[in-house]
Amino acid sequence: MATFSGKVKMNELYANIVQGFKAIVGSPWSIYYETASVIVLKSVGTTGTDKLFFRLEVGNTKDATGNKLVAGVAEEVMLNNGSIPVGKAEIKKDFLCHSASVDSNLLIDYQVTVQPNRIIIYLQGDVNSVTGISNLGYFGILNRYATENDSSSLGIGLSYNGDNGIRTLRDKDKLTVNNIYDAFSAMLPVNPGWGSLYHLAPLIMCNGVEGARGELIDIYAVPSAGVSHGDEIKVGTKTYKVYSLSIGGKSFLTGSTIAVLMN
Repeated sequence: MATFSGKVKMNELYANIVQGFKAIVGSPWSIYYETASVIVLKSVGTTGTDKLFFRLEVGNTKDATGNKLVAGVAEEVMLNNGSIPVGKAEIKKDFLCHSASVDSNLLIDYQVTVQPNRIIIYLQGDVNSVTGISNLGYFGILNRYATENDSSSLGIGLSYNGDNGIRTLRDKDKLTVNNIYDAFSAMLPVNPGWGSLYHLAPLIMCNGVEGARGELIDIYAVPSAGVSHGDEIKVGTKTYKVYSLSIGGKSFLTGSTIAVLMN
C-alpha cells in the first residue's frame, strides 16, 4: 500500500495529485492515458484478472475560482484517445473540496492511499473558509461476497454530494438498474470499550433488490464518541486514521465519523 499527501493552492491541486500517483514506486495502478487535463490509471487488482480504470480530471480547479475535481471509473477506456467505447459503462462525479467556487489561492489538504483494489482520496477545503468541505472519495471494487467473473463492482463513493451509496458500474445482472448500494454497519453507543479497545464496524454495501453485495475495503464506521478528527487507532500492526467528514448532500457512508487504513 502507498500513500501521499500535501497542502497546495487549489489551482495546483490536480497537478500535485497526478505527480503523487506518478511518484509511487511499483504502483499497482499504471498510467494508461494522460493529457494536460486528465489522467487514467489502470489496475488488475489483487486477483490479477480484474480490469479497473480510474479517471481524474482537472475540473475547474485551474480556474481563477474553482472548487472541484472530476473523478470517474470505467469499464473500458480507449488507449488512443481516452474515450469510453460505445456500450461500456462509466461513472463520473464532481469531487468537491468547497461547497461553492472560491479564490484559487486557498489551500487544499489532500491525502491519498492506493492499493491494487481501490484508491481512497481525502480532500479538505481551506479551513479558513466557511465553504470548506471535508470530503472522502472511494474508487474501487467491493470486497465481494459472491464470486464475480468481471469487475462490475468497480464503483464510486463520495461522502459529500454522492449517490447515498456506492454506485457500481453494473449490478449483479450486469445492468445499470440496481447498481447503488447503501452502507450498513453495527454501531456501538460507547467507544472505546473494555481494555481501551475501539470498535471498527465493516461497511456492508446492500440494496433492497439484491441484498448485500460486499464491503468497502479499508474503511470502517466508528462511533464518534471518544475520537476526534485526525486521531489514529492501532489494530495489530495496522493504523487507521479517523476522519470527521462534512455533513450535507448524500454520502455513501453510514455516518460522518470513519476510520481509514491510510498506510
